[in-house]
Amino acid sequence: MLRAAVTLIALALTAACQAQLALTPRAPTPVSDPSMVIDDRGATLEILPTVRAQLSASTTERATRMVATNAKSKFTPASRGVVFNHAMQSQGVLTGEIAFKMKGTQQATAEDFPAVDYPGLAKLTNPNVFIVVAQTPGEYVALFKRVRARTDVDWVEPIVDYSVAAVASPGTK
Repeated sequence: MLRAAVTLIALALTAACQAQLALTPRAPTPVSDPSMVIDDRGATLEILPTVRAQLSASTTERATRMVATNAKSKFTPASRGVVFNHAMQSQGVLTGEIAFKMKGTQQATAEDFPAVDYPGLAKLTNPNVFIVVAQTPGEYVALFKRVRARTDVDWVEPIVDYSVAAVASPGTK
C-alpha cells in the first residue's frame, strides 16, 4: 500500500514538473514570384530579381546593404544577387555560381556542356565537381533548372552565403 501511494505521489509530481513551451507563432513569408523559385534539397529559394546586395568595403565589418535595381542588371563583385530562403525565413547573398557533381566518373566537357547554355563552366574540385556562373537572376533560375534536369548530374547546389548581415532597404523582404 505504501509503495502504491509513493508511486502515485511521484507520478503526480513528475507530471506537474513538465514544462510546456509554447512556440512563437510566425507567419511564413509567401512566395511573391513563383517563376523565380528553385528547390534546394527541399527548401524553397526565391531569387529576388530586383534586389542586389552591396557588400561593405570595410575589412572589420561584413554588413551588406540591400538596394533596389533593374531585374536585368548583372551580378558583379560589388553588387551580388539576393535570395530568400523560405524554409529559414532569411535572406542570402549569391554570386551567380551553381555547383554540381557529375555521376560516377563522368566529366563535364565542352561538347556536353556548351558555353552558350552553361556559361563559366569550370572544374571546382575532385572528384567531378563543377561550377557554372549565371549573370542575372533570370539566367540563374534557368541555369539551375537546366543543370538539375540533366540525367548525368548527381546533385546541384546553389552557392548562397547566409553569413552576411543584411541591412534591408524599404521594399525588400
